[in-house]
Amino acid sequence: MTEINFTDSLYFASVRFTKILTKRCTQQFKRAALSPACAFILMSLNGDDTTTPTQLADILSVDQSTITRSLNQLEQRTLIKRENAGRHVVVSLTIDGRQLQPTLARLWTDLNRSYQTMFTVNDESQLCALLKSSLTRALKE
Repeated sequence: MTEINFTDSLYFASVRFTKILTKRCTQQFKRAALSPACAFILMSLNGDDTTTPTQLADILSVDQSTITRSLNQLEQRTLIKRENAGRHVVVSLTIDGRQLQPTLARLWTDLNRSYQTMFTVNDESQLCALLKSSLTRALKE
């Protein structure tokens, strides 16, 4: 069998890094009994704003099926409501969803602070900038 050094692979390094970030994120939002997807949907809906499931999928860069599943969970917990608006469905926060916003903001801040144990603030901003520019180029291909 040929020896391949997977530790030098961008693919495997990014997968390992994503697992670490996902674990931290999942643990953080578990404090509010939410999955990261559900928390991000709630944080995307500000106050009395409404949006469509398609817009949420675009904003959060996730599949429509993930949005649908998460909206079902949030609606069951009465944190969001869905209403027909012509040919579209719009999503908005309920009173319970609005009341949860300060907790989500605190959890989000704490999550971002936890990243600083992995690297400095400057390292984090440089990594984000590099990922954004690389993603932009990759999407153009």
